[in-house]
Amino acid sequence: MDRYDSDMTTDCLSFITLSLKFAPFEMPWRGVAGLRMGVGISYMGTKRELAGTVADVLADCRAGPMLDVFAGMCSVGEAVGPTRQVWTNDAQVFASQVGAALFTSRVLPLRSQSIADIYHTRFHEALARGSEKWRAHLEIESDALAASTFEEFAVARSALRSALNHSPIATPVSYPSLFTRQYADTFFGLRQALEIDAIVEAVRGYTPTALMEDAERWLMIALGRTMLRVSTTTGHFAQFLSPKLNNFRTFQRQRRRMIWQEWLESNEEMQPVGDDIWRSQNRSFNEDALTLLPRLVSEKMKPSVIYADPPYTNDQYSRYYHVLETLFLYDYPSTSGAGVYRDGRFVTKFSLKSQSVASLEALVGSAARLGADLVLSYPTNGLAYSKGFEIEDLLRRSYRDVEICHAISHDHSTFGASKGQAKSAVVEKIYLGRV
Repeated sequence: MDRYDSDMTTDCLSFITLSLKFAPFEMPWRGVAGLRMGVGISYMGTKRELAGTVADVLADCRAGPMLDVFAGMCSVGEAVGPTRQVWTNDAQVFASQVGAALFTSRVLPLRSQSIADIYHTRFHEALARGSEKWRAHLEIESDALAASTFEEFAVARSALRSALNHSPIATPVSYPSLFTRQYADTFFGLRQALEIDAIVEAVRGYTPTALMEDAERWLMIALGRTMLRVSTTTGHFAQFLSPKLNNFRTFQRQRRRMIWQEWLESNEEMQPVGDDIWRSQNRSFNEDALTLLPRLVSEKMKPSVIYADPPYTNDQYSRYYHVLETLFLYDYPSTSGAGVYRDGRFVTKFSLKSQSVASLEALVGSAARLGADLVLSYPTNGLAYSKGFEIEDLLRRSYRDVEICHAISHDHSTFGASKGQAKSAVVEKIYLGRV
């Protein structure tokens, strides 16, 4: 997205002044109960319940940096840091940005008062411009959200969808309108989509990038968190909900939620791990794990231990979080399907039954060639097991010292994915291979 250069010197000075005025005082991380940390985002397959157990296993591994090669929302990294340096990787752009924010940020995230002072005017200018363009459509949406019966709601929403479908889309546009043009009345309401675009314009058009790149990252992660909270979905973006008689009240409540206010509240939940000195020595990556590990072999700096929690079902994570990818990329992608999926989504070989075993073999072999200990989480209902494959046997091909540290029954978070239920009971095995 193009950035605006007008009055940049004044903008930079005012941004820095406000940031210093309202930024929270940074205290050394102590790992004590009640200290806020992380981004507060639920993620399919999260290991938050097992993070402490995994951290205990990692504590007995070689000293030095720990690389979480499938970091997701970084629950394991949070449990480990800052007892050692933490490197994070994820093939998903949004998840990799979370890792960068939590473990490499040079500054703390801004708080709501500072954000309001910096961005409120620009946000409302952008929202007013978009609202004028879509005024007739917004009036129809307002009727739908105020309807007292499902019949009234259905009539108004049908009129809105018809109006949106017949609205010409000008390309290119001179201001951000991606979510309004591509996602209005899908995962979000029209007004909500306008607010998302207005926040993006305010943040990316004003934040002095060279000085506050980390601050912008926090703001966009908070917006992604907000989008998950207000969306009319089951907790992910695989497909949006269709309103029915038994859920249209909930649908209306979700669509009435104001993005700006929710965004301010989400920013209050953002907090990095450790202090700035510790974070300055961490690294973050955005690569396929099967590409990253071989590349690190030739680098001078290498991880001492790798934690791997590879995908183990045929669910492609990119299907469930593609809207968050689009938020960060903001590239007006071609879309298709019931979930308005962006074309060219990342596909991991670990979730392809025909390639799951070969992918695990490549992962373990690359970790061993790096000279790193390997802690591997894999459940007994994973794709590799379904093909009669034993993880322990694979580890012994590359590691002399191998053990199964834990076999834990827990609920795997699926958010109602292809399994049709919110959680799936599994036995998670935690393996350790020492160099």
